[in-house]
Amino acid sequence: MRQFLFSLSVSTLLGAAILFFSPYITGEVEPWDAETFYYTGALLLAGFLVLLDRHVSYESIFIGIMLGQAIYMFIFMPVDSLVGVALVIMAFKSLLSCVGLLLKSAISDVLHLIKGNT
Repeated sequence: MRQFLFSLSVSTLLGAAILFFSPYITGEVEPWDAETFYYTGALLLAGFLVLLDRHVSYESIFIGIMLGQAIYMFIFMPVDSLVGVALVIMAFKSLLSCVGLLLKSAISDVLHLIKGNT
């Protein structure tokens, strides 16, 4: 349980950081409106970074990244009538953090195979 809460808090901070840095990197308050790959790359990187700890649960990463973005959006971003649409976009795009998890798992498997063969 302690490990779950730790990974949840780290992934929540990373989720909020994605939205915090968006205006500085893309020039858009909402990163999904930018014509760059910042949001995609940030979500992949967040999933990859949190999984560097081997004892982390996959659910806590996705939930934390979504939670961090939602909290940041409701506290610091202007809320209008399209907030529901923004939450749906965030939910689907945040699935990319799971791809970052898979990428980390694949890299660690390849490294394990290389170590085992030498």
